[in-house]
Formats: sequence, structure tokens, C-alpha cells
Amino acid sequence: MAINLRTHCSTIHGLPWNLIFASTLWYCWKGRNNLVFNDGQQPPVSPQKFIFQFARDWYNANKCSSSKPPRQIISIHWIHPPIGRYKINTYGSCKDSFRHISAGGLIRNSEGDWIKGFAANLGRGTIMEAELWGVFMGLSIAWDEGCRDVILECDSWDAVILIQKPILDSHPLYNLIIDCKEAIGKNWRCEVTHIYREMNASADHMADLGHGLSLGLHVFVSPPTTASNCLVSDSIGRALPRAVLA
Repeated sequence: MAINLRTHCSTIHGLPWNLIFASTLWYCWKGRNNLVFNDGQQPPVSPQKFIFQFARDWYNANKCSSSKPPRQIISIHWIHPPIGRYKINTYGSCKDSFRHISAGGLIRNSEGDWIKGFAANLGRGTIMEAELWGVFMGLSIAWDEGCRDVILECDSWDAVILIQKPILDSHPLYNLIIDCKEAIGKNWRCEVTHIYREMNASADHMADLGHGLSLGLHVFVSPPTTASNCLVSDSIGRALPRAVLA
């Protein structure tokens, strides 16, 4: 068996022999389990085509591509919200092997003025928990502040999709996701959108600040002095490079 699994020579089907051999073993094991656990389900009389098709699909799905899609460098920066609207930027952070998580964010008006900010030490958890808590806290603070026309920006594509798409109640973060959806669905104009991380530096800084704070939510009426560089860069539209698909 070991010799067969180490043999990489191609077969007449253009597939490595060790892949054909492993696929055959897998097929035999699967057929045995179907026979025992699925009321005596019999395998096909001629299993060769099933084995080769499985091996072909696996090979095509895992082979390395010699060419990478072309990319180009663009310059991006934080963009002020339109007049009369407020922008909420949020960020979730997870550090070290102990999974310490935090969230942070800020609310600004069309002039880029600080309305409120927040940082939260969330203890231990997953990065998705941190991202979703950031979204929920940012929306809640904006609502309590009286903002009724907001754009929330988050650089986690997965978090944005979870908030915007239907969610099964079996999802481990179902309650938190529903809280975010209900916050968005209040009687206000609320738009949630994904942005690149380079456009989210101020929220990133607030989340990083949360790691050094006591457990829980901390609201900042005025910006912390450590965030001044990020805020100035955002205000003047200082651009950063980003590689994107051409």
C-alpha cells in the first residue's frame, strides 16, 4: 500500500497512480459503508468510471495554476459621507493564540468631524464575533446619538454578507447577527457596505485600543490622542496603495 501511495507516475488517463489508488480505496470503503449502514445498498457493477471521475474532479480542484490573475495597484482612502449623512466605521480584532478579541469604531459627519467613538475589550472569542460586535455597537451608539441617516463601513466581507443575507437559526452567532439586522431595520436610513482595510485605519486603531482596556464597552466623546494621525490622514484623503484584480 505504501509503495502505491508514493508512486506518482501518470496513468493512461493522465492522472497520478497514487491518486487512482487512493480513490479506489476510498470508493471501496464508501461502498462497504453503504452496504452495512444503508440497508444493503449495492455498488455499481462497473465502478471504474465513478472512480476515475472522482479522481479527475479531485485532481482538477487541487492542481496548482501556473498563472496568477493580473493585478493592478490602486490608491484608496477614506471618503467623507455626503452632506447630511453620518458614516460609521467599525473593526474587529483578534490577537495571539489565546484569541483575545476586541472591537472598535467611530462616527463622523460629512465634514469628517468626530461625533463619537468606541473601543471594547470582548475577552476571548472568534474574529467574526469581534466584527459583528463592532457593527452592533457602532449602530447602537449612532442610534442613541440621534443619527438617522447613516452609512456603516466594515472591512470584513464575511460579516457584511452575514448581516445582509438570510441566516439559519442553527448558526453559532445567530443571536448577534439578528441583533445587527434589527438595528439596521430601525426607523432610519441605514446602509451597510464593505470597504478595503486601507480605508478603515481609524476604526482599526480604535479596535486595537480596546485590547488594552478593561472588559466591556468604552465610549469616547472626544477622539483619543493616539488616533490623531489616522484621523488627519482620513480628513485630508491621504491615499494608500492596494493591489486589486485588474
